[in-house]
Amino acid sequence: SLSIVVVLATLALTSYSKYSQRAGISTGLALTAPLKLAVYEFFTRNGKFPESNEQAGLSAASSYTNSHVRSILVSGEPQPGTISIAYRGDRAISEGDTLLLIPSASTSGGHWRCTSLTLLGNLLPANCR
Repeated sequence: SLSIVVVLATLALTSYSKYSQRAGISTGLALTAPLKLAVYEFFTRNGKFPESNEQAGLSAASSYTNSHVRSILVSGEPQPGTISIAYRGDRAISEGDTLLLIPSASTSGGHWRCTSLTLLGNLLPANCR
């Protein structure tokens, strides 16, 4: 019976750890709302996506931060208008992990594709998987 308790405790700890990581990553997505709006407003006015925070009329990347997020940058890589969320290292997320939001525009409006080269797929927010 003690072994059952140990197994259950291990499973609970693993599940909580993944939950904590996903929650930290999701905070970065929440911070991107004004940046996404600025990127699409720039696109509407100019017919192209911006390649920097400054071009989009935004504050410096280091202005967009919280306990999990180091900075949020608008850039031209891998394509113009990309929003890159850089995470702080803590017990849940590794220093340097990034989440990319890549824009596209069509007659039906704007869309964002979410991807990461550093975060495991099971840690990505549900709308990124």
